[in-house]
This record gives sequence, structure tokens and C-alpha cells, in this order.
Amino acid sequence: MDITLQHISKSYGGKSVIRDVSLTIRSGSFTTLLGPSGCGKTTLLRMIAGLETPDAGEIFLGSRCVFSGPQGVSVPPEARGLGFVFQDFALWPHMTVFENTAFGLRASGRTEHLAERVRQALSIVHLEELADRYPHQLSGGQQQRVAFARAVVTEPECILFDEPLSALDAQLRAEMRVELRELVTRLGLTAVFVTHDQSEAISMSDRIAVFSAGRLEQYDAPEAVYSHPATSFAAHFVGLSNWIDSRHFFRPEKASLSPAPGARAFTAGVVSSQYLGAGYEVHLLCGGERWTILSPVRADPGASLTVSVRPEDIITV
Repeated sequence: MDITLQHISKSYGGKSVIRDVSLTIRSGSFTTLLGPSGCGKTTLLRMIAGLETPDAGEIFLGSRCVFSGPQGVSVPPEARGLGFVFQDFALWPHMTVFENTAFGLRASGRTEHLAERVRQALSIVHLEELADRYPHQLSGGQQQRVAFARAVVTEPECILFDEPLSALDAQLRAEMRVELRELVTRLGLTAVFVTHDQSEAISMSDRIAVFSAGRLEQYDAPEAVYSHPATSFAAHFVGLSNWIDSRHFFRPEKASLSPAPGARAFTAGVVSSQYLGAGYEVHLLCGGERWTILSPVRADPGASLTVSVRPEDIITV
């Protein structure tokens, strides 16, 4: 199911939070809405879900219009057929895993074969043996899986995620990135995922929509957003950028400490080095700009290094 947004705008108290946003999320894709806190990404997600109402524009789920300012259409959330996974999981503490998962089915009156459908959803997330436990008896990762099972048990074509990994510790967060993406792909769902974490966006997404102050800065594949940012904001926000001047930069992995034919050479002072296991992340100062490069050996603070970058690896914005 494609999701199409046409000229969506939203303001609160006279302050614009979404500014004339248009994009199409393709059926079966995993799309991330990425940007800093307050950029409007969660508001946009909630408008797709029907939990917020746009001031202007139109929203289509497939060929069905679920919101249109000009036509006076506003389909309520429960009639849109979407799954939603909230940031805090939103599990009922007095309900078991089974009943939390079954909640959407009961609320919509879809109780035929309920037990079988709930068991199937819990099987998908490998929690069928924990069906009788309560949320406080589960780990953070298990609670996340229950929230996902509750969202998919109603068999939606699309599932919306509002920063669902932000409450998890770093290691579990990395594991759940892989697990959530695999589950979405295996079930053939269209997914819209909100995060401010660029690593999540790059590693999980088919396409990334980069937002700043309510505006859509770029909508593209992760590789394109990283290697060919469309705006200065996208270049600064996604990945580490080593700026040569206001319009030219290179990524840390494109730098070399060995001379190369045709490469541009820059002299930089070492500020610090951090060991990352596979090598060192070296922080430099060059012409007043802070740079980061990757090195197989430690560089001592105060040392001077010659950094080589091939012209084709310098990005212009």
C-alpha cells in the first residue's frame, strides 16, 4: 500500500511545524523520517495515523483518501487500518502478554479465531512461551516485541513506528534494529519509522526523508543521502562531515594518511585519538575546522598529519 502525502501543513499556536510536505512512500518499503527533535517528524507520522489533523493538504492510503482539506475528508484512526508502535511501548500493565496482544482485536470486535491469531503473532516475535507474563516481568526487548505483535495481529498493510528503540540500551537497540527490519520484510509490510538517530535510519531504511524545521530537505536512498546530500543541512546532519569550506566536504573514511597521485593534501593538527577496536578515530583541526578521520594507528595529540583526499571523494553542496 502506497502512502501519499500532498502539500501537508500543520501549525500550533501560529508556529509552523510541517511546511508544505509532499512525498510518496512506496508499498512494501521501509521509510524513515529522520531529523532533530522538534523538526516535525512525529507530527507527520501522527497525521498519517489520524492522531493529528493537518491544516491543509491530502493523505492517501493506496487509492483511498483518508484526509483532504479541500474535500472535507477525515477518516478516524481506527478506520485507517494501520498498526502503530509507540515510543514507550504503551503496554497495559494489568494485562498479560496475550491480552496486550489481543487488545486491538477485541477493541475492533474482531474476536473470531482470536486465540489462534494472537498465538500466531506471538510466534512471529518468539514470545509464545511468555503469553501469561505481565509487562513488568519482561525485558525491554521483550516488551518491544509485544508492542510489535499487538500492531501486526490486526493484519495491517502498514505499520508506523514512533522512535520505538529509544528506551533500549545500546546493545539491545542494535540487536532490535536488525530484528525489526527482518520482521517487517518477512511480513511484507510497508513501514514508516521515526527517529533522530542517523545510524538507525541508514542501517534500516530503503529510503530516508530528512526533515529540518518542518521542511523536507531530502527524500532518497540511504546511500544517496550519505554520498550525495541535497542540502547543507542534510550534509551536516547525516554522517560525519569534514568541511573544507562552506560548500565542500569529505567523509572520514575517504581520507588517507598516505600520499596518493592526484589527491589534495591538507595539513592538520591532532586533537585526540579514540580506539574503536578495528582502528582509531582521529580528531583533527584544519584551518579552524574540526575533522574526523579513521586511522589504523594512534596519532598523538599535538602531532601534525598530512591528510590526502581524492578530488572525486570531495562532495559539493
